[in-house]
Amino acid sequence: MSNRLYIFDCLSKKLRMADASFMTIGRGQGNVFRCMMRAESGGSFAMRGGVCRFFPHSTISSYSLNGQSLQQESEVQPGVLNLLVLAGGCFVVWNGEENQLPDFSGFDSEEWYAYNKTTGQWSAAMRLRDLAGIPANWVDKTLVLFKGLSSCAFELRDILDVVRFVMEERGEVPKSSQAAAVPATASWMEGKEDKEICCPHCWQRFPLSHALAVSSHPKLTGDSILGKNAPQRFTPVNVDQQGIPVDAMGVSVREYACPWCHHKLPPYFERIRQMIFSLVGMANAGKTYYLTTMLHELEYALPREFGITFRDADSSGNAPLNMMRVKLFNAVGLQDAYLEPTAVESDLYHDVWKKGQYVRAPRPLVYSLSREKKTYTMVVYDTAGASYDPDDSTNELATGHLEAASAILFLFDPTVDIAFSKVIKNTKDTKKLGGQPRQERQALMLSEMEMRLRAALHLPPEKKLDVPLAVIIGKSDAWQELLGSEPLLPSVRSGQFQPKFVDVNSKRLRELLFSISPNICMNAEAISTNVRYFAVSSFGGDPETFTDDRGQAHLVPPDGVVHPNRVIDPVLWALHCKEPNLLRKMSL
Repeated sequence: MSNRLYIFDCLSKKLRMADASFMTIGRGQGNVFRCMMRAESGGSFAMRGGVCRFFPHSTISSYSLNGQSLQQESEVQPGVLNLLVLAGGCFVVWNGEENQLPDFSGFDSEEWYAYNKTTGQWSAAMRLRDLAGIPANWVDKTLVLFKGLSSCAFELRDILDVVRFVMEERGEVPKSSQAAAVPATASWMEGKEDKEICCPHCWQRFPLSHALAVSSHPKLTGDSILGKNAPQRFTPVNVDQQGIPVDAMGVSVREYACPWCHHKLPPYFERIRQMIFSLVGMANAGKTYYLTTMLHELEYALPREFGITFRDADSSGNAPLNMMRVKLFNAVGLQDAYLEPTAVESDLYHDVWKKGQYVRAPRPLVYSLSREKKTYTMVVYDTAGASYDPDDSTNELATGHLEAASAILFLFDPTVDIAFSKVIKNTKDTKKLGGQPRQERQALMLSEMEMRLRAALHLPPEKKLDVPLAVIIGKSDAWQELLGSEPLLPSVRSGQFQPKFVDVNSKRLRELLFSISPNICMNAEAISTNVRYFAVSSFGGDPETFTDDRGQAHLVPPDGVVHPNRVIDPVLWALHCKEPNLLRKMSL
């Protein structure tokens, strides 16, 4: 049985069988196989003695066959799929016996996948044009293929010209001959340090030069990871006269994105230092109330005490938390003051592409701190207690912010700790729930957190982190009398943060906690060399019980009004650890 030649045009999805020993391909009408490419006449296939050869025409300076860049004629290997990239066209060529013919009907070139040869990671399904969003430094490390093409793959560097051709045909970029209309006057990195960036969404680190730009033109939509309605992400190449990257329609970009997960990066991410604060604690420990009151108090205390402006840096991303702030601090009655605890399904979580899969991860709450000529970005995470379940492997991906944390805030709930609750004289909050303290394994959570950090950061057993770890003993209204009549020292005095006072308070609180629940102290101090203990009250008074329509009881602030007490102390200490000169007396 003689060999036959089949050619599949990946762009038009047309399959053509050669009905003679000679077949030409190209865009022009005079070709046997009219296909999608730039060249009117691309080349010829010739069968002689069972051997198939491809001859590029004179207008073709080079082409790619099976990942090899060629200029002269070449042989089409028999019995295997050959991948040809020619003048913006993309083809799968088969030369073999018909009884071994591949199933071309399973080919779907609308759905592409990328494989990074260095990391071994596959991308999510994407469209052809989305391949242009893969960072430039990965081009030579990446293979791409479409659905149904399982035994071979194109080199990304070859396919990028195909992507350009398709976008030219659709009017999404200027024709190659008109490319000078959007001049590359300078690199967008000119004058910038190629420093390492940490994405606040997936916590992957990457050089600044690898960041993607987010298209501004409304027609440039569709992203391989974020979906068809998201603006396109792309590697910046052309820039305007100010050195700002422009998208495929020549519009200057305003936003940038992570090259790993494609989520947007904070404003001025390339210039401003980023501090990540991870809030952790068991379910129903009061993290949502603590986070809401803490951020609310910071907005007033930082300007008043230190002359620091504290404001939103991501109004859309912070919207769920801001809505809770409005609800809580404008509450009229108990029902209005009730906040749902953080859950993986809540708006405080979102989907993030990480390590080849979509993961429900805490949404970064991004704020800006400015004083005089210095500005910082503060990113806060509220992680659901269920995310520390050791039986679910995807949870480790959802708590990856711990690895990048500038400080860790652990909220301990003494009212559900059996040992602690036994010595609390006034247990009004637990009694109002109508039951006994639960066996909440808060020490186990610390242990699980330690194991994840050690595995992720490759820490040996004898080594600890130097990351500040604040152990926050919450609901202080229920137990503060255990400290005696002497009040805790103020953390701020005359516009100056008082680290020595914090140390004195921490020593008193640790002695109390260690005398009751020493396992909490020991587990916390096994993680970090820099641990301090704090007493806070998000409500500022004995809670009341609100019963919802399902008959379920919830603790709410007394009379629906909160009077937060010392909720910002842990954050001020963490800020002082990272930037000692930030919390000083403001200059007059």
